[in-house]
Amino acid sequence: MEVTTNNYVEAAHRRLQAEFGMDHPTILKFIDGIRAVQKGRDYVYEQFVRGDLPPVKRRKYVATYARIRRIVESYSTRNIIEYLKGISHNFLMEPRRAD
Repeated sequence: MEVTTNNYVEAAHRRLQAEFGMDHPTILKFIDGIRAVQKGRDYVYEQFVRGDLPPVKRRKYVATYARIRRIVESYSTRNIIEYLKGISHNFLMEPRRAD
């Protein structure tokens, strides 16, 4: 089962990589890329402020998040090993290949 990362730093890093299109941009391309990413974040924030609904998550992720939530909510009724096994079954630990 695969879960998207919940690490905001990793998500920001992916956005920057996508914006730059290269590993080592010049300082000017870096500044332009940062500005473009910030413009996108400002747009998303304005959508939130005006009351737009967030983007719909893929069904498989919604189901995974629901399972994880149930496991977390039942923490007090499980022993630690059972709890950790339950959580771990919801994550794919093999990195994806860039084919």
